[in-house]
This record gives sequence, C-alpha cells and structure tokens, in this order.
Amino acid sequence: MGKNAQHVPLEVQHIRSALLREFQSRISMADFEKKDLQERQRSLLSRAVSAKAARILTDCTSDEAAVGVIDGRDDFGIDCVAFSASGSELWLIQAKWSDKGAAGFDTQAALKLVHGLKKLDNRDFDHFNERLQELANRVHGVLRLPTCKVNLVIALVGEGHLSIETRNILQEAAREFGGLGRTVEYQVLDQTDFHRAVREDLEPQPITLKVSMDREWYTRETPYKAVIGEVSADQLATWYGGQLDVKGHGERLYDRNVRQSLGLTGVNQTMVESMLKDPEAFMYRHNGITVQCNRIEQEYHSKRAVGQPTTLTLHNASVVNGAQTVTSAFRAYERDPESVAEAYVLVRIISLEGAPEGFGHSITKATNTQNHMERRDFIAIDAVQSEIQKDFRLSLDKEYIFRRGELDPAPDSGCSVTEAATALACMHRDSSLAVRVKGSTNALWEEGQGGAYIRLFGQQPTAQQIWRAVQVFRLVRDRLSVLRTRLNGRPAAVVDSGSLLVAHLVFQRIGRDKFDESDGEWQIVLSETPAQVDAVLACLIGMVDFHFTNKSYITSTFANEERCARLVGAVLDTLEGGVGPDSSIALRAYVDGAAPKKKKRPQTVRLLVDYDVINDGTPLVYTPSAVEEMAIGVWLDADPRRRRASWVNDRKTPILWESDGQKYSPTGLVFKIWNAAGWKDQWSTVQGPKQWRISGEGTLVEIAEKLWRGIIDEGDSEVNTLT
Repeated sequence: MGKNAQHVPLEVQHIRSALLREFQSRISMADFEKKDLQERQRSLLSRAVSAKAARILTDCTSDEAAVGVIDGRDDFGIDCVAFSASGSELWLIQAKWSDKGAAGFDTQAALKLVHGLKKLDNRDFDHFNERLQELANRVHGVLRLPTCKVNLVIALVGEGHLSIETRNILQEAAREFGGLGRTVEYQVLDQTDFHRAVREDLEPQPITLKVSMDREWYTRETPYKAVIGEVSADQLATWYGGQLDVKGHGERLYDRNVRQSLGLTGVNQTMVESMLKDPEAFMYRHNGITVQCNRIEQEYHSKRAVGQPTTLTLHNASVVNGAQTVTSAFRAYERDPESVAEAYVLVRIISLEGAPEGFGHSITKATNTQNHMERRDFIAIDAVQSEIQKDFRLSLDKEYIFRRGELDPAPDSGCSVTEAATALACMHRDSSLAVRVKGSTNALWEEGQGGAYIRLFGQQPTAQQIWRAVQVFRLVRDRLSVLRTRLNGRPAAVVDSGSLLVAHLVFQRIGRDKFDESDGEWQIVLSETPAQVDAVLACLIGMVDFHFTNKSYITSTFANEERCARLVGAVLDTLEGGVGPDSSIALRAYVDGAAPKKKKRPQTVRLLVDYDVINDGTPLVYTPSAVEEMAIGVWLDADPRRRRASWVNDRKTPILWESDGQKYSPTGLVFKIWNAAGWKDQWSTVQGPKQWRISGEGTLVEIAEKLWRGIIDEGDSEVNTLT
C-alpha cells in the first residue's frame, strides 16, 4: 500500500487485496495500456468490484464474472453484465470504487444506467462496445422472455445510501419496464456486503437452518434419521431472504440441488399466486420439498412425543428438491407475509449422519428426475379435445395431437393443441388473450371465469375453423421471420415482442366470417395474408412510437394489455382508412378449378341458397346454447326482435335481423349479437348456421345435412360445382 496505507480503512484494504488477488489476471485492461498507473489501478478495482458483485448475486465463477465486465468506452453506464443459470434473469451492474470507502451513486449515474437498459431493450447492441456485443445473444435471449427479470445493481465501496431523487429514477424505470411477469428491481451492494463476501470466500460457512413444526410430523431413526412434517411457507421464505437480524441464504440453499431456482417462470408465478390467494389449501396442491443435512438436532417445546411442537436445527443443510417452491415462498412473502404464514408445505428432512458415501447424491438425483404434471395434461380428459381429433380425421383427413408426450405431426399433416390454441387466442377479438399467451403458453389452459381455455374451446370449434386459424397463424409467423432478417433496432424489437399481436391484427383484418368460406375463397384469403402482415407491421411500428414515444420500452409495451388494446384500435382504424393491401382483392372469390378427391358437402349457406331449399321471408329464431343464454339471455329478452330474423336467398348475407333490418351471415350475426350484448368472455369461434333454427324444420345445419344426404343418394353429379 505504501505510505498512504494508514489513510485506507481496514475493510477497504481487505476488499482491495481480495479483488486484486481474484481479478487482476482475469479482467482485461488493454484499453488502459497508455494511461497513468494510478488511473489504471483505480479502473481495474472498479471493474473488479462489478465482477465481484456478479459473483455475489449469481454465484458464477470468477472467470464468468470477468467475461461479463464491459466497462469502458460505449458502455452506457453498465460496467458488468451477469446472467442466472436458468437464463431468465439479468443483472446490469454499475460499480464505484473509493480508496477511502466513500463511493457514492447520484442521479446522473442512475440516468446513465437506465439509459443503458433502454438501449438493450431496444436491441441497439451495435451502439455498445465490442465486449457487450459478444454477450448480445445472451442478453437478447433473456430480454425476449415474457417472464424475465432485470436487476439494476449499484455496487459501491461505500455506505450505499441513495438520495430520494436517485431512488425515484430507478423506481420509475422499474414501473416502465414491468408487466405480465416481466420485472425490474434495483438493489445496492455496499462496502459491508463486499467485506462479508471476501470473508466468506476465505472461510465458507455451512448453512444452518432452524425448522419449527407445530402441526403434524413423524420421524424415523433407522437406517438413517429422517423427519417428515408440515412447515409454514413463511419459514421457507426466511431461509431464502432472511428476517430482522437473521441472514438469508439465497441461492446457496440449493448448493446440492441439480439446479438453482429458475426465476419467475409461469409455474413459479402460479405457486406464488396460490400461496397468496388460497394459502390454506396450498399443501394439498403441492408435492413438498426435500432437505438434506449432515446432522439433525431436535428440541421439544413441551411434551417429548411425535406430533408435539418441535424445533429442528439442521447442520450443513441444503434444499435438494424444491428450489422453485422455496424461492416462490420468498416472492410471495415479499408481497403478503400474513397470507404466506397460513400456507404449509410438506417437508422431508434427511440426515446423512452415518450414511454411506454417495447416499446423498442418489437422493438428490431421484427427487429431481420424477415426472410432474403440467396444466396442459389435464385437457387430455376433456371430451371436447377427443371430438376435435375425430373431426380432424373425418373432415380433413389430418391429425390433431392434444396429449403431452406425443410427437407433433408434420406441418402439412395436422397440428398440436398448443399451436391450435395459440392461433385461436390470436383470432379472438379480445387482444388480451394474445398478450397473455405471449407471456406464457400456460395461459392457454386456464379455466374458470375469464379463463382462456373456456373462451377458446367452450363452444367446440370445427376442425375447419381450427385448421384455417393455424394456416393463417403459420403464414404470419413465416412472413415475420423473413421481415425480421431485414430489420434492426426498435422495428426488430417490435417483431420480437409483438409477433402475436401482429397475428391478432391480421386475424381481425381478415374477419371471422371468412373462416367459413368455400375452399376457393379461402385460398384467396391465404394468398393475401403476407401482404396483410406487411401492412399491419408497418403501421404497428409507427403506432408504438406515436402513442408511447420512441423512448418507450418495446418489450413492456407488448406485455401491457391496455397498451396493446390501444395499439390494436389505432392500427385497425388506420388500415380501414385505406392504408395497406388493396381491399378489392378480397372480392375475387373464384373456386379453384381442380376437382376434389372426393365429394364434400358444400358450405351450409351456399348449399341451401343454390338448391333454393328455403323460401325468402321464412322466419328464423336464434337458439343460443345454455352458456350463451346465461351470458346474454337478459339482453335478448329485453327486446323480442333480437331473437328473430328471416331468410334471404343470398350466399353472403342470407339472414335479415328483425332488430335492425340489416342483412348478415349466420356467423356474423351471432358475433354481432354477442358484441351488442357486451359479452366480454365470448368464444373465439362459433358455427353460426347451428344457431339459427326454422320452426319444425331444424337448424340451418340440420336442414343442409338432410338435403345433402338426399343429393348423395340420388348421385347428383352437379354437386361438386358448388364447393
């Protein structure tokens, strides 16, 4: 240290020595070769602080931390970048070194760090220096995740106090970036944190856990001691995050586990919500966790007996199965400690005292390789999916896969339920479904009031409707892939984050009526789809900046349901005003001249009109399902004309609605009624001809089926001209 050593606080001396020992040979200082030696040393120590912060927060190796150091020209306030092992969490670190332990962080530094985050969110990687560009793919991989978490870290060799103005800047950044599982948090690592870390590196301390069981539990002593019982979830939270003067252990809890916590994934978010909304029933829905330790000490609060309240001290403990549960308990505890205290988890504690070598490893492996259920698995018992599968085979001669584990069919041969549900979600008039699905496909299987699954499959869509939705969805996806290669910066970010919203807009532009058109007309719709994608995307890119400025976070905008709904309205209004593909193309509706392989029944309305089965003016009655009746029955009964219509022999609009005197297609009028009644949770698809009935004759579909059977029996050779 030289003669100035006495002016350096002892803690700072310890930190300085440890940082140089760990990082002097690992961090590149090539950009300081011609600089003053003292300036070079200060910069090295500042970079080492940022790398050490990465090690403390992510438990990465020293070499990995050094690779993440990007400090220098064009770093935009980011000195180091670090990643979670799962790739779902990102740390952006700005570090300050002070020989006197007096480093601070002001508003200018905060603004610079937030500016760096915006640059990354806008995919402006080419604006950064070469060291960041080498990490660009990993950064992009995290930011594109709908449930990613970004941590803004201030690493200071000082007291770590932030002014109110500085905290406000960081909190505003967190609000702007977050939405639907995406979060930004900031944290400060100060001199005390660094000193503790370098001490732990020299003498790593084993973890000791305290476990209280005041409800049911039992124990076994042979061949090895184990205790199994109910533990309150708030205890798990304190294991991870600490409480008052008790230090939390964070990710170190999982040192013997096969994986660390996976961040705020969809499954983990479900656990968090379950603990908060229904804590008393949490244990019934959860498999429990497993803890290993070297030794168990047990104390009794009163009577020494199994099942009586007891406290266990676990020496050198590790959670070997249940990392996601413990971390989720901590996340829930941060939001509502009282609710989490009411949730209980079944905990199995195994002592390795006296156990043979390798026994602990075998437990860890076994507890982490067992199968688990996903929400999608439960749709396999839904009869609707079996019926759709049959419809695919009979109507389209294609495959429909809905059980997890089965191989998806080749693209031309069919589709999976996940692809079908995603397409139907984009097709739905409510843009929030597309936003939720972009956040996680788990949203597809949510049941109950407002759940996506009910809204997509509650009224069983036909195989044709599903397959056509999938065709459009694939065309949108493929066109966006082509366009993405030609874009950079914010336009590219719109494609990355807004792909499902683009699909939603294209579906709205096409209109749900078109999905029941003849094969020839449908081919025209498909041929126009790429041009629709171009028009929608070009308009959407402009609307993002127009409504939310060019400084807005792209990823957060497309994770926000309200913002997306606003964008959808703006884009559709603009395109309806004449921007985009020529609408006259949609009028060319010729049937493909190629003869079909086999006779297929023509579309219901076309068959009825061409064979003049129903006389003009024949009364029709709207016959909603039981679900519809509950949702809109009161609205229908308020005016009897709303249920009544009459037939017009017109291929396009054969139903004249008595309520407003306008003509509609059968499906179009059903959607008109749903929208007019304000049914928010309406289904994505409906077979309109099944909803309209002629008294004494049946529904339009039943009448058409009866007609078609008669035509087939008579061997009518003209039928194929109608398809």
